[in-house]
Amino acid sequence: MPSRCPLLCRLATLLCVWALCQAHSDTELPPGTPIIQLRLAGDKRKHYEGRVEVYYNGEWGTVCDDDFSIHAANILCRELGYVEAVSWSPSSKYGKGEGRIWLDNVHCSGQERTLAQCKSNGFGVSDCKHSEDVGVVCNQRRIPGFKFISSFTNSVEQPLVRLRGGANIGDGRVEVLKNGEWGTVCDDNWNLKAASVVCRELGFGSAKEALAGGRLGQGMGPVHMNEVECSGFEKSLTECYFNRDALGCSHEEDAAVRCNVPAMGFQNKLRLSGGRNPFEGRVEVLVEKNDSLVWGTVCSDSWGTMEATVVCRQLGLGFASNAFQETWYWPGDVRADDVVMSGVRCSGTEMTLAQCLHHGKHLHCPRGGGRFAAGVSCSESAPDLVLNAQVVEHTTYLEDRPMYILQCANEEHCLSSSAATATPSSYRRLMRFSSQIHNNGQSDFRPRAAHNSWVWHDCHRHYHSMEVFTHYDLLSLNGTKVAEGHKASFCLEDTQCEEGIEKRYECANFGQQGITVSCWDTYRHDIDCQWIDVTDVVPGDFIFQVVINPNYEVAESDYTNNIMKCRCRYDGHRIWTYNCHIGERLDDNSGDYWLQQY
Repeated sequence: MPSRCPLLCRLATLLCVWALCQAHSDTELPPGTPIIQLRLAGDKRKHYEGRVEVYYNGEWGTVCDDDFSIHAANILCRELGYVEAVSWSPSSKYGKGEGRIWLDNVHCSGQERTLAQCKSNGFGVSDCKHSEDVGVVCNQRRIPGFKFISSFTNSVEQPLVRLRGGANIGDGRVEVLKNGEWGTVCDDNWNLKAASVVCRELGFGSAKEALAGGRLGQGMGPVHMNEVECSGFEKSLTECYFNRDALGCSHEEDAAVRCNVPAMGFQNKLRLSGGRNPFEGRVEVLVEKNDSLVWGTVCSDSWGTMEATVVCRQLGLGFASNAFQETWYWPGDVRADDVVMSGVRCSGTEMTLAQCLHHGKHLHCPRGGGRFAAGVSCSESAPDLVLNAQVVEHTTYLEDRPMYILQCANEEHCLSSSAATATPSSYRRLMRFSSQIHNNGQSDFRPRAAHNSWVWHDCHRHYHSMEVFTHYDLLSLNGTKVAEGHKASFCLEDTQCEEGIEKRYECANFGQQGITVSCWDTYRHDIDCQWIDVTDVVPGDFIFQVVINPNYEVAESDYTNNIMKCRCRYDGHRIWTYNCHIGERLDDNSGDYWLQQY
């Protein structure tokens, strides 16, 4: 018995600590306690240290170091799930923050359950500068049994759930929205129970597969959830237990699902004919004509990647790899040569080709069917390009350059139209920045154009494989373009890759071009044409927008992450971007909607 006592005592102690932590998490805060969220940010080396930032009233801000103490640091670290604080640092040791300074003259006794209960000047009442932002170092040991529960009173907002990167309806990488930012779920403990909760939350049946290891592509941004544990009966993934400390998780471990989707019979109304394999061929549609069902072709006028994407989805063949406007090399059924569908326009999200816009009974197809009918090729994998928004935000600046060294750039239309009448001694004002484009998909991103159609550019001394790869635009707050003259054509190469991945593409010496999976192509701020000409722009507030693969020339698994938007301020002497994020494209009439996000 004496030999067992230490073990039993330690077990009893752990159970008491666990019960205390559970009670700490489950007990509601006193009425009127401000709802906040905390994070450690800035220039840091470890996940348990950093600049203190507080999310309050829909906005992240910092804490001033005036009167801050180890008691306040202890409260903060425990609120983040660490056992205690080791130290705290004044004078913006982890870099200067941005935005509001939410708290100043913070006084904690050490007994508070949240930093919001400590005495202070009040939220937003401060005479500090960001040079006084406080930082902390927490003990890296976690509180035993500490769980982040979505129903905890101090949570800021309920996450939303979406699927990205899947080829078919009900397939995709699981992403959750937390504090206005989409992030992924780590695959630790990921199983069919958790996957089924996601599927039912999105309106599907149970899950047929829970995928781990980034099988449906790697996301970007934070990993919001780790070690998810569901009973399988929750209405939302947010009701499951999870740990938001994603230490050790990378996007190579992003969780995904394949949901059971009711059989709708869509595949019986479409087929590919004449191809060398089941994944390619001329598109043929089954329609009713003269009280009977007949097969016919689709007019190829304006037929493109979005339309091909819907065809591949409807047939369950994965992603589109190519859209063809001529199919003479795929001799289909001659009885199906007649055009039965024309004017097809798809957004790319439709489940069937019939759901896309089309002409209906009044067909119009000057090219006719047969050899000019629409065709597709499908693939089980696809690339997925994502812009690194932080790189853009951290590298934006102004440069004034004389016209006499910009003649080459002017010939390539990298300057605004007013440069045509500018004197050689005059200056152009350029908004410069770096762009870093990652391929997070499952296959390499390759230009559609063949080698023999690439264009030689004297300015850059290499071939450009895509004349329209990325658009850079400066927009007014209502979405109207205010600047012209920017880089459009690109050479594609692997600038750098993740550890263990070899570079395959380079621009030099007429080499193969593209972006390998898990590699990225970086266009530095100091290379020619990597700018927007803002010489004629009046100072003010703007929207900076970058769109990758804007014409959908190359098929991808996800286009929603091809657009980056930033708020931009130009005071006539300086320019800076902030609040950069990946999101939907901002069209000319959608500026007001986008601004509501800030």
